[in-house]
Amino acid sequence: MNNQEILMKYAEEVAYSSKGHYKTASWIKTSLNIYILLPITLSVILIIFPDSPQLLSRLLNCFIFIFSILALTSPLVSNQEQAVKTISSHMTLGNEYLSIYKEIRNISAESQITKEIIDNIYEKVKSLDEKTSNLRISFAGRVISKCLIKKEMDLDWIYK
Repeated sequence: MNNQEILMKYAEEVAYSSKGHYKTASWIKTSLNIYILLPITLSVILIIFPDSPQLLSRLLNCFIFIFSILALTSPLVSNQEQAVKTISSHMTLGNEYLSIYKEIRNISAESQITKEIIDNIYEKVKSLDEKTSNLRISFAGRVISKCLIKKEMDLDWIYK
């Protein structure tokens, strides 16, 4: 594999890592809202429509119970400071990966890509990957980023 191909491989890797951290932070925010607002909303629906069919009423009560338990047991819901810190950490890592992505994009326009440049990028990626080992991209973050990355980021230059 030549230096250009290696550089493109790093570009793709950091693009997906960046987007994965952004989407993980977004998912954490969304899930916090779901854990808190869904039981309240479903309870209000049951109050407004007390004559709803018994099956629907039981189903809504089950959802209320499940999401209430999730809200009560989720460390992110019970510890808002930790939730804010986790979201902030994912956004920071996403920004760091994005800056490497932009750097690689600028480097790729150069005619000579040396081994030193590749080694420098490798060290930066390795350093971020070590930080990421303590702050994993969630399953939801991975799925959402894979679905949206081509719409939200220009990756065409990598595959040319």
